[in-house]
Formats: sequence, structure tokens, C-alpha cells
Amino acid sequence: MATQVLQSGYTAWALVFAAALCDSYAAFIVKLKFNELGKMDLSSWGSFFAYMLTFVKSPLLLTAITTFVAAPGLWFLALNRLELSSAYPVLVGLHLLFVLLFGVGLLGEQLSTTKMIGTALIFFAMYLFNR
Repeated sequence: MATQVLQSGYTAWALVFAAALCDSYAAFIVKLKFNELGKMDLSSWGSFFAYMLTFVKSPLLLTAITTFVAAPGLWFLALNRLELSSAYPVLVGLHLLFVLLFGVGLLGEQLSTTKMIGTALIFFAMYLFNR
């Protein structure tokens, strides 16, 4: 039964979705922590290491590391079942969508008309690649 599920085309696409979501979540958490800590002082090694020590002490960072490590494994499983020329544009498009949603929805970043048009063009390109 498990092999039948993995051989399903829907499962492979779900793995692409999960890989993009995991990687985008990790980027979001890293940016969230950087926003909380402020700009890194690069005037000395001591200030750099003090900043990084505070950064790595965050329990939330462990979730980012976990999902960042899981993302390539999910992608490799999906790629075993899908064509690279079809799957990779979808992976990249989903990354862009998730990062946009995290940035605008949770970090308060600005959603410009240019970003909206760019996102629409990316999804149109994903559609064309998979026709």
C-alpha cells in the first residue's frame, strides 16, 4: 500500500509542495529572528559572535533547521517520480509564493503591484511548463 501511494503522481506533487513549504518556512524563521535581533554589528569578531550566539539560542531556529534539512529529502523523493523540467519550475514558483505570503502576511513586508504581476507571470509560466 505504501509503495502504491509513493507511485501516485499526486503524491509526488505533494512532495514538491512540501519541499517548497519547508524551505520557505526555514527562510521565514531566519528572517523573523534577524528582524527581532536587529542589524548585525560587523565591526568586530566579538560582536559578530555575540550576535550569532544569541541567534542560535532561539528554540524556534531548531524548527527552521529541521525543515531546511527535510526539504531536499522531500524534493529528491518527488524528483524520483517527476520530470525535472516540469517539477523544478513548480518548486521555484511555490518557493516564491510561500516566501511572498510569509513576507507580506507575517513579516509586514509590502505587496507591490510589481510583485503581484511577477507572481502571476510565474504561475503562468508554471502552467505552460506543465501543459
